Amino acid sequence: MQAGTTTTGAWVTFVRHRRRIFKPSRRRAGFRLRMPPPGVWLAAAGGAATLAAAAWLFVRSSDAPALAPADSHVGAPADKLAVLDGDTLRLGDWVVRLAGITAPPRGSVCRNGEQPVDCGVAAANALAALVRGRAVDCTIKGHDGQGRPVADCVAGPEALSAALVREGWARAEAPALQADERAARAAGRGLWRSGGRS
Repeated sequence: MQAGTTTTGAWVTFVRHRRRIFKPSRRRAGFRLRMPPPGVWLAAAGGAATLAAAAWLFVRSSDAPALAPADSHVGAPADKLAVLDGDTLRLGDWVVRLAGITAPPRGSVCRNGEQPVDCGVAAANALAALVRGRAVDCTIKGHDGQGRPVADCVAGPEALSAALVREGWARAEAPALQADERAARAAGRGLWRSGGRS
């Protein structure tokens, strides 16, 4: 028999190399996670705060309407005017809520005879009819809870808040408009037609 061979029964096994037996390391098994120093955590938190502030400023500057200071005038020609709802207008870059009134929001249901009607859309349509083809000029009186300017607005010679209350498409908040609301209710105009809002 040659060197490097062993015989076990009918099998001959050639052993060319000595078998190596691996012993476990004295180090603990598994991966050990090292925590970064506190300075790295502070830098990461500062970077995240800076990114969040930059994103907030970008969204606010690009999407949000500008806020007008109180006692200033805001106006727009007819082609730069949009009706957002029954008591809110967009005048160029400004979003303005009409002072002294509350119009129903879109989705509010009124009864017109037996038919339910979206009185929020009807109020917005009434405001659109008042401003159609006219420039609008507004005097800012303050801001509402959502930060929108609240203003007395006119289209031509007509005060928009008073006109909407007289036609029955808004409720009077200002004491000066309450007589107009009572007259609209008595005549059954706008929201007050056939029993008013449900």
